[in-house]
Amino acid sequence: MKRNDTCALVLCGMLAATGCGDSEPPGTSALEPLSLAPRFAVVSSDFSSSSIGVFDADFEPLAESWINSGTSFPGLVAALSGDVVLPNRQAGDGTLAFLDRLGTDVASRFFVPSGNLDGQVRTQGEIGDVGFSSNPQDFVFVDETSAWVTRFGVNQDPDASPENQGTDLLEIDPSTMMRTGATIDLSSLNTTITVMTDDGPSEETVYARPNRAVLVGTTLIVGLDRLTLDFVAGPGLFAVVDLLTQDVEGIPLPDGLVNCGNATPVPDSPNSVVIACLGPTRSEEPEVRAGAGVVLLTVDGTEATIGTTWRASTVPTSGIAVNHLVVIDEDRVAGVDWGDFDTGAGDVLWVTTLSSGAQFAVHESSGAFNIGISAYDPSGQTIFVPDASEDANAVFEYAIESDAATEIRTIEIAPSLGLPPRRAYYLE
Repeated sequence: MKRNDTCALVLCGMLAATGCGDSEPPGTSALEPLSLAPRFAVVSSDFSSSSIGVFDADFEPLAESWINSGTSFPGLVAALSGDVVLPNRQAGDGTLAFLDRLGTDVASRFFVPSGNLDGQVRTQGEIGDVGFSSNPQDFVFVDETSAWVTRFGVNQDPDASPENQGTDLLEIDPSTMMRTGATIDLSSLNTTITVMTDDGPSEETVYARPNRAVLVGTTLIVGLDRLTLDFVAGPGLFAVVDLLTQDVEGIPLPDGLVNCGNATPVPDSPNSVVIACLGPTRSEEPEVRAGAGVVLLTVDGTEATIGTTWRASTVPTSGIAVNHLVVIDEDRVAGVDWGDFDTGAGDVLWVTTLSSGAQFAVHESSGAFNIGISAYDPSGQTIFVPDASEDANAVFEYAIESDAATEIRTIEIAPSLGLPPRRAYYLE
């Protein structure tokens, strides 16, 4: 197997790393050891630099900044960028994985609690395709030797190799942290729409653009944002990928819903998936509301059935609570309704009951686009809300009850770094 540019990222010795057992795991000594494996992680970022803090089951810090953009040690060539996300689900094999997205395009895994580096791998092939970034969004672990990365980026070069095409799934072998060379092309789910320009109507390609994904058995449910190069949204669709045959099927979402890339697992319901549709980009509130909603799917084998659907347009005064969606159970979700820079309105995190449309507010920020991705702990029925507002700059813990939320505490995250918290994750 050709190693491509992987060895430019990590030393060959660490690429031989395998799973984690009772003894000290292999890999390159990298980060300070933790006292135990973390239950939560928080990504703080000013969009130039990032930091990942890890926390125990009580959300007490194991290391408030376990790794950050200033971390340097032999073998780690790609330090953290300003755009870092964790997968929907971790592998459950004693590692912590994360993705550096647009422009960096790297997947990394560390053993926990040892802090040893398992490996890093680029989520695209040889460097040289000018202007192409694979922009990975999720890292879905199937088994010890197979994981799939959703690649949001689009390569307009018709002669690009499969490893550099984008709008597809790229396979990585977690046991070696190397690309296998396999991809699953999702371009069959592209379409065209008519877009009005200064020169009149124009036919534009809508690219599938896979975002977050959920594995159910051997079937992968992939959320698709379906956007043009100028981020105009096409009709809502999700992909059903049979990993045994690599067959791909596109399933239309209820009419009018668009920008439906966030597929999220449902706690304690392994055959259920929730998809959030954000509505059209760069549009006025009525258009956004008309295209925004949340859909519950039930997956049986390779069949995905659309169930309860909540639309933000059902009640014109409801919160458009679809951004950074977190699933509480099969009938309740928590999502952010963005604020407005012009009016000074802040974001609001709402809990929405899908079947009835009932909502209650959990947290409001002092400015727009400051509430990040929250972490819901189903065992404690608590939610941890990162607020990057200047007057907050903390994670807020709330108890989620049947029709209200009660604030428990405010948690500052590595205040000396000066990086506001953006994303919180519950590590199953």
